[in-house]
Amino acid sequence: MSLLHMAWRNLMNRRVQTLITVIVVSIGVAMTLSIMMLSAGIKQGIVKASEPFGMIVGSKGSANQLVFNTIFLMDNPLANISLDYYHTLENDPRVTQTVPFALGDNYRGFRLVGTTPSFFALKGKPSDPPYFQLTDGRLFDKPFEAVLGAKVAKETGLKVGDRLVSGHGVAKSLQHDEDHKDHPYTVVGILHSVSAPSDQGIYVSMDSYWISHEHPGEQKHEEDEHGVTAALVKPRSYVDLMKMYQEINQGKEAQAVFPGQVIAKIFDMMGSGEQILKYISYVVLGMAGLTVVLALYGSTVERRRTVAILRAIGASRSAVVTIVLLESVLVVVFGCVLGTALGGGLTWLLSGYIGSQISVTVAVAYSWDVAAVIGGVALLGMIAGILPAVSAYRTETARYLHTA
Repeated sequence: MSLLHMAWRNLMNRRVQTLITVIVVSIGVAMTLSIMMLSAGIKQGIVKASEPFGMIVGSKGSANQLVFNTIFLMDNPLANISLDYYHTLENDPRVTQTVPFALGDNYRGFRLVGTTPSFFALKGKPSDPPYFQLTDGRLFDKPFEAVLGAKVAKETGLKVGDRLVSGHGVAKSLQHDEDHKDHPYTVVGILHSVSAPSDQGIYVSMDSYWISHEHPGEQKHEEDEHGVTAALVKPRSYVDLMKMYQEINQGKEAQAVFPGQVIAKIFDMMGSGEQILKYISYVVLGMAGLTVVLALYGSTVERRRTVAILRAIGASRSAVVTIVLLESVLVVVFGCVLGTALGGGLTWLLSGYIGSQISVTVAVAYSWDVAAVIGGVALLGMIAGILPAVSAYRTETARYLHTA
């Protein structure tokens, strides 16, 4: 009978105790892996969502709110910047591209985004193809035509040729469901999914957005009605970018923000909570290691007579030590396998929920960091088996055979 088989038989003779130990190890592994994979997935999703966006200009206020509203289609929009100010940016010789955004309406909770066709030509990098691609139909080219994000089309069932009526506000409300019933939109295109918040947008022309907010019989206020919620501005060079950034922020009309800086702050805020969760998972892993030690040590004490018999029939001290260490390794291996499966399943479930809450697709993938954690736990298991192994090594054969 091989030493591995003997170790397995010993574990099976204590099924309940072995199962409990395996479960404790698997919980620690699952918690650690889930925290790592969710953290990496959220960060990857946030970075991917901001890829095509450079410097964003909006009215004075919260930089976080400006980025969340413009890129992630979350939070309330800030006040508008004037159309004249936008044209000043657009006509600046240092600027190669400007894309306006008008936000404030929704359809069934999905936000309408007033913009121009140049939005669909945005790229993550200059050498990349356009970030947004159509799966059906065409882009809008006149007022009250709409292009749907992939998630909007999927969840509403709208298709090319259908009509929709928007309501005022950024959240779904029965009170405002048909505020703009006199100005329905016709769906002319559907975008390919980019697994980003833009999948949840309904894109319309700036003209249609402004027209839908005009009130017949009331005096028009050009500054308010024809304003721009935010604008994406791409200067010609890095030097121009930094100069414009400083000029805009030193002025009184608007602020300029770099999404990357805001996202870095978000990651910093996430970091504190992430560390706390990691420390908790490490405590659970430590408890799992202690459980392995206690379980094996207890079984070694109970089996001193068995160990003495093995020694009496010729088993060496090293063979006895190896059996105990193999028991420890087997328990940890099974715990790691079960924990990896549980961690993957838990991460998959939570990623869908978290993604829906923060409007970002959370990618779930195993990485080398995950492999390092599993390897570390396996090493911990071997270390945990040392104390019981030493106890077995020191078992006095004559004493326990005489007692029997």
